[in-house]
Amino acid sequence: MSAKYKKIYEELKEAINDGEYGPGAKLPDELSLCQIYDCSRMTVKKALDLLVQEGEIFRKQGQGSFVLNKQMVNDPYQIEEIPVGGFDRARSHLAKSRILEFKLSFASSDVAQALHLKENDPVYDILRLRLYDGEPTVIEHTFMPVNLIPGINEDVLNHSIYHYIEHDLNLKIASAQQTNRADVSNDLDHEVLGLSDIEPVLVVEQIAYLDNGMPFEYSFCRHRYDKFKFTAFSLNR
Repeated sequence: MSAKYKKIYEELKEAINDGEYGPGAKLPDELSLCQIYDCSRMTVKKALDLLVQEGEIFRKQGQGSFVLNKQMVNDPYQIEEIPVGGFDRARSHLAKSRILEFKLSFASSDVAQALHLKENDPVYDILRLRLYDGEPTVIEHTFMPVNLIPGINEDVLNHSIYHYIEHDLNLKIASAQQTNRADVSNDLDHEVLGLSDIEPVLVVEQIAYLDNGMPFEYSFCRHRYDKFKFTAFSLNR
């Protein structure tokens, strides 16, 4: 790493960590950074590439580089569930999907913020039931940007969206940010997951990212409480 490349990377990362550039903030464009640091565009690009690889920023074609919204950086509690990335990552033939609803809709403000879209941009609105060994286990509500992940249809949904993204679209899935909470079971949970009125669900809210830092999935998975494994790691402080 050249001294100039390292200097740009370290100063931008420090500015992000100090809050000078908050979540969703746009960084100076490459030309401006070249002028600020008196260097070539290639040097700036290498510094930005490293920030993308470390999950600090993402790039939006034609618009620039933006700071990722990381809500769980220091959370010592991690969730262990049927495999990371959800059932789409499952190798077992026992994991199956059933489409409950599939439509195109317009991004609400919350969905737009999570996926770094404009409000009312088109998104896939997908509701699926996940079954493991034939038992209803998870209700998954997923939003994906149509422009970033084109071509999703019922055939894709009946198999694996993640496989389609990586093997058909040749995109690389890199990481995910999760928030986990308990919730009261609702009418759909009772009907589809077979829960009673007094039984809870465990909700996993997830934003998943491609290797260029772009968020491609915003989902809510409502798990049967008795089919979900939670492991807590205690840190010395």
